Parts: sequence; C-alpha cells; structure tokens
Amino acid sequence: MTGIDFDCHSCAVTHRGTDGTRDRPWPVLSFDLPDPFLELAPHELREVEITEDLCWIDRPAGAEYFARVSMHLSIRDDPERRMECSPWVSLAEEDVLDILDHLGDDAYRTVYPGRLASALPGYETAGPVPVLVHSRGNLRPLIGPDPTRESPLGRDLLGGITREEAELRIRAFLLRGPQG
Repeated sequence: MTGIDFDCHSCAVTHRGTDGTRDRPWPVLSFDLPDPFLELAPHELREVEITEDLCWIDRPAGAEYFARVSMHLSIRDDPERRMECSPWVSLAEEDVLDILDHLGDDAYRTVYPGRLASALPGYETAGPVPVLVHSRGNLRPLIGPDPTRESPLGRDLLGGITREEAELRIRAFLLRGPQG
C-alpha cells in the first residue's frame, strides 16, 4: 500500500503519503465521544457532563464515568512504526476521582481496571473489552491488556499488528467520517 493522506484537525494541514514513521506519522485515531454517549436519546443529554477527556452520564441505575486514553499498537517486525488511537474507557467513579486528584502530579503512577468504550477499527464487535489504564502524570492515561482476560485487542496490544492491518484500519476510520 502507498502512504495515507489525511486532513489533520489538530494542525489544520493536509498530510500526504504518511507511512507511520516518526517523520511521517499516521493520524491518531481519535474518538470525540464514548460510544454510550452516542447511544443516548435527546432527552438524556441533559444528564451528561463532558469535557475533552472526561464524560459523566447520570442514569437512573447509576452514573457511568469515562476517560479518554491513549493506545499504541506496535507494527510487527517494524519497531519504527506504530498505530496510535485515542479511545474512551469506562472507569469506576473512584478511579476518575483519583485521576482528577492527581492532575499535574507528573510523578504519580497507578493502574486502574477499565473497559473499552469506543468501537476501534478491527475490534467493533468485541464489546466492552477489559483493559488496564495506566496513569502517566500530565499525559493522557495509556491502556494496556488485562492479563486476566484474553481478547483480540489484548493479543494485538502485546504482539502488534501488521503494517497492512494498520493501514486498513486507519483508512476505515478515516472513511467513517465524524462521530455523532
């Protein structure tokens, strides 16, 4: 496959021929909203608070909490390349509060159990996959596989994917258009 062309929403530039290397990175597959938000009826939107990185949905059965995270899928046999995503995960209320309590504390590190809350290309039918959410100080938390649960995503987080798989997933993501 040839490189990937895309319009970057962060820098407002059209990038041509990107190949996943440090000098010509692929786009980050960034999800604007967690999937449960997209499923809300219009009258339920009154019960939502959302920022760029956090979302709270107040429901009769109890509130749901989501955080935007980073995810890196390495490319097999090519350590220079990786596919990057910025999906959402569901977390327990106390874990979201812990994240908020430690914003700006670059030395703070911990791990939270979570579940994927974005339909990633290649894993759309996987459901809410269990993941581990690693805090990284001032950086967006990073997700890794939950070693107690086997899943295609966990396998790929550990072993990587092929360059062809990455390019197909990126192209599928770019073709789907904006969320919501």
